[in-house]
Amino acid sequence: MENMSKGTVVYIGGFELPDRNAAAHRVLANGKILRELGYEVLFIGVDKSRTAGAELLRNDFWGFECWSVPYPSGGLAWLRYILGSATILDFLQKGRQSQIVSVICYNYPAVALWRIKLLCQRLGLKMIADATEWYDASAGSMVRRVIKSLDTSLRMRIVHRFTDGVITTSKYLTAFYDSMGKVTVELPTLFDADHFNPPPCRGNDPCKHFIYVGSPFDPNNVNRQRSNLKERLDVCIELFYQLYKAGEDFSFEIYGIGAENYLRVFSEHAGMLQEMAHCIYFKGKQPNQLVLKRIAESDFSIFFRDETRVTLAGFPTKLAESISCGTPVISNKMVSLENHATNDSLFLTDRGNELELVKQLIKLPTSEISIIKQRTYCSHTFDYRNYVTKVSSFLTELEV
Repeated sequence: MENMSKGTVVYIGGFELPDRNAAAHRVLANGKILRELGYEVLFIGVDKSRTAGAELLRNDFWGFECWSVPYPSGGLAWLRYILGSATILDFLQKGRQSQIVSVICYNYPAVALWRIKLLCQRLGLKMIADATEWYDASAGSMVRRVIKSLDTSLRMRIVHRFTDGVITTSKYLTAFYDSMGKVTVELPTLFDADHFNPPPCRGNDPCKHFIYVGSPFDPNNVNRQRSNLKERLDVCIELFYQLYKAGEDFSFEIYGIGAENYLRVFSEHAGMLQEMAHCIYFKGKQPNQLVLKRIAESDFSIFFRDETRVTLAGFPTKLAESISCGTPVISNKMVSLENHATNDSLFLTDRGNELELVKQLIKLPTSEISIIKQRTYCSHTFDYRNYVTKVSSFLTELEV
């Protein structure tokens, strides 16, 4: 395969390899697709354990050449990151330019992205944007809101227009860039099915086990109207309170946020949580392997989102991860999810009808839940291999 290499694709962004954020999961799976197609893949991410200096540091994972720069810390470091890292630009220009055929930038700041675009144009490289987020800018200090709003608008509306192609993650973004005449390929967050074990035996425990994994909001950046919540964990809490009052037997584990930070935004739920202390557990942030184990051991993953531009533009990593673990998902109907609701591994309902759906599922016999979990695991819905042909056609159209 090395002798048949089509050249190197450099993937740049704010991902923390190998698995320290959702971005890392996405780019690794996409990198495996590119490797299957005969390209060498080189990653340049960030490392939050390094907050000083500007040098690139190499630390390879999964057979990929991986580099990182320190995570920006402080105003000056963030300014340099937003305007474009001279270290990364020098690397692209001098380090391996004879081998590089394309650069993919993952949700990259607009000015830095434009500088990479100009460099790629000069070096004759194809420049591709991987767009998975339309960031919210309705909270925080005035300076933060202005900078984030300008950067997001410039990136999504203007700079991406000048790229050679766009990798999207939702129907919303695909339609947005198709309308500009861009060459696109739509990829949800994908995984390697070979890295997941079959879910453990369900047993006859009558208690139904639910799990939430994610970051529903940053308590420091929720606006007064609470209209910029990424996810509606509060809907889950209120739903389970009604089930608790009805005498249902369940447990609900929450990973990614602690009770203290949750109550900073939803202080009115303190009484509910106190009553349900024996069946609702806030676990905060935990190692990824532990979280995956708990997902696999649960009966259902659950999350709800309002339909906003921010949520329509993205695709929930937690959905693909849960189904890969063999745990079906409960959520609300959204355009980006409906393509995947073709079997009983994804249960969708209209917003406002969440309680009725969960009432139905909590009544399922344990034997039926075991069957659903096995079928979910065996579906391999989000295995990266399912998308190799699609990406091949995209790259062929771009002449990479």
